[in-house]
Amino acid sequence: MTSLLIERPLPHGGRLVERVVRDKEVAKKMIKGCPTYDIKPTLHFETGVPVRNVYREIMSICYGFFSPVEGSMTQAEVERVLKERRLLNDWIFPFPLVFDISKEDYKKLGVTKGDRLVLNLKGKPFAILDIEEIWEIDDPERFAHRVFGTPEDNPEVVRQRFDKKHPGWVIYRSLQPIVLAGKYTIINEPKFRPPFDRFWYPPRKCREKFDELGWRTAIAHQTRNVPHVGHEFLMKNAAYTGDIEPCHGILVNAIIGVKRRGDYPDETIVEAQEAVSTAGYIKPERRFVSICLWDMRYGNPLESLLHAIIRQNMGCTHHMFGRDHAAVGEYYDMWATQILWTKGIPSFGFDKSPIDIPYGVQIRPQNMREFAYCPVCKEMAYSENCGHKREGISGSLLRGMIAEGVQPPSVIMRPEVYKVVVKWWKHFGYPFCNEKYVRDKERDLEVELEDL
Repeated sequence: MTSLLIERPLPHGGRLVERVVRDKEVAKKMIKGCPTYDIKPTLHFETGVPVRNVYREIMSICYGFFSPVEGSMTQAEVERVLKERRLLNDWIFPFPLVFDISKEDYKKLGVTKGDRLVLNLKGKPFAILDIEEIWEIDDPERFAHRVFGTPEDNPEVVRQRFDKKHPGWVIYRSLQPIVLAGKYTIINEPKFRPPFDRFWYPPRKCREKFDELGWRTAIAHQTRNVPHVGHEFLMKNAAYTGDIEPCHGILVNAIIGVKRRGDYPDETIVEAQEAVSTAGYIKPERRFVSICLWDMRYGNPLESLLHAIIRQNMGCTHHMFGRDHAAVGEYYDMWATQILWTKGIPSFGFDKSPIDIPYGVQIRPQNMREFAYCPVCKEMAYSENCGHKREGISGSLLRGMIAEGVQPPSVIMRPEVYKVVVKWWKHFGYPFCNEKYVRDKERDLEVELEDL
């Protein structure tokens, strides 16, 4: 089947959510006389280190990345997401999205159902939340376990019980108890700081970019990483980046937000991904880099479902999925994502692949194994093709080499990519995410606001 027979999918839910007011006078009238609340980061329940800022969810909701979600979820909607991974309107969705505050802040605010709350970001008006319901998370630890599953409830793919070593579990365990549910609207559009400004392609703009490039079909590459040559070959082969089908181009979509210790800084990730194209390893007219704001949950099959929704909303026709997709540790089976996309995971509510069920997704999965260096073939070889013993590319080994100041050989990491790593290493004083980077990121964020 050629791409001529493949239509660009509709947004998940049938339409793109766009809840952004760009007229300042209209915005001022909308917030006049309303109570205000300064958005606070979610802090690790033990260490106090920032693990999430809900502003990123508000951005991704209001610009349509998470369509058809329009705001902080009601208790009934969260319950359905946790039980069936579906919204109340039946469309599949993997994670609860909530605006949570402390009991103390709730008492001070004095808001109730029907009120409009102005959400300030770093002291400036940013968005509004029209409150539809106020409910309480009574047991955050149980809540976190329900989000990701347990070996008892989800034996198909969950291999060990989640705990505080898992950064996504920590996010839900660290939520404040009071949830203000309702729709968000951005009333003061943020401006992205460099280098993120040139990678901002929200769904409508991304679809327009595909039209400009003449892409009828596009395959998404999810990333939270600096690319090594194995990633590059994965993209080339998943997309057939010669002059044949199925895909006209590759959308690299980097997740920007709080990440675990040892991941690369976001600035390094986006510019290193960009370097693959600017250096000509994959033609720029066949690939471009974009971002999505989201504090990673590292949810493997569930995260892959969110990624599929995001990239379908952006206009992609295909999505590549590999081993241990969006995973950390050994909580899930290493092939859990591919199990989901080939036959489903019944205990999560999917008795078939998410593309084969009512109110599922339209984007097509491209399940891939992995590329490794073959010393016999003297090239990167796909695991299903080469019969020789290959040398896998270990991310931890690469990070170890970089931490020692050793430039990886070009067969593993392109020199242009390494230069980007060194550039931001010099800028920050360290090559990988650590507590200082996370705290500084919370202080500065990726965006800035003008006065309204």
